[in-house]
Amino acid sequence: MVDELEWILDRYSPDILWIADDVFTIHHGWLRAYAAEMRARGLHIPFECITRADRLDNASAGLLAELGCFRVWIGSESGSQKILDAMERGVTVGQVQSAVNLCKAHGIQTGMFLMWGYEGEELQDIEATIEHVKRTDPDIFFTTVSYPIKGTPYYERIASSLVQLKPWHLASDRELVVQGRHSAKFYEFADRLLKEEVKLSRLQCGGEDEGSAQELRQQVNTLRECLYSEGKEVRA
Repeated sequence: MVDELEWILDRYSPDILWIADDVFTIHHGWLRAYAAEMRARGLHIPFECITRADRLDNASAGLLAELGCFRVWIGSESGSQKILDAMERGVTVGQVQSAVNLCKAHGIQTGMFLMWGYEGEELQDIEATIEHVKRTDPDIFFTTVSYPIKGTPYYERIASSLVQLKPWHLASDRELVVQGRHSAKFYEFADRLLKEEVKLSRLQCGGEDEGSAQELRQQVNTLRECLYSEGKEVRA
């Protein structure tokens, strides 16, 4: 891998690299050997990568910082342990929070992937996710609405609830409706509430003027009312 990386640097002189392995830190012994080879050749390039919260400890975070990692992405998915267990993620909310704190301690930015709409998710699970992101405070976070991928246990569990929106030869694997799920508008409100709640939390931590905080607090209250109102609507 270092041979390939050196070739990329010599040929293209990139500013940064995106290392797209699903879990770059999965094998700590490999990571140590990789860092030693990079060190021996005097190679250094800023990069971002993906990891799992349970595959990041203080030593591996230190190696990432030494190698030039400027951002680590973590698949947090939810702040509700109930939902994480249903997904069979094999991690806890606490492990995600600890992993983010480790990265911050080593000067590494954090990105967080989140998912709405997994089977069994209710309003209290959405609230738990919002609190989780506020407490963890990643540098950036993205959300998506869960969708079933054929061949996975999740797909098999909800297959009887799926409605294809278009003929299969004209559709993508995301053009499905899951019967019994909340509306698209519901998840839009969840997105907006999450973003405004995090913004308000950061504003309060930064000691900004009360006027700005009060205005944002009103927006948060309105969005929460909209979310809960939409959540009472008959599901698809």
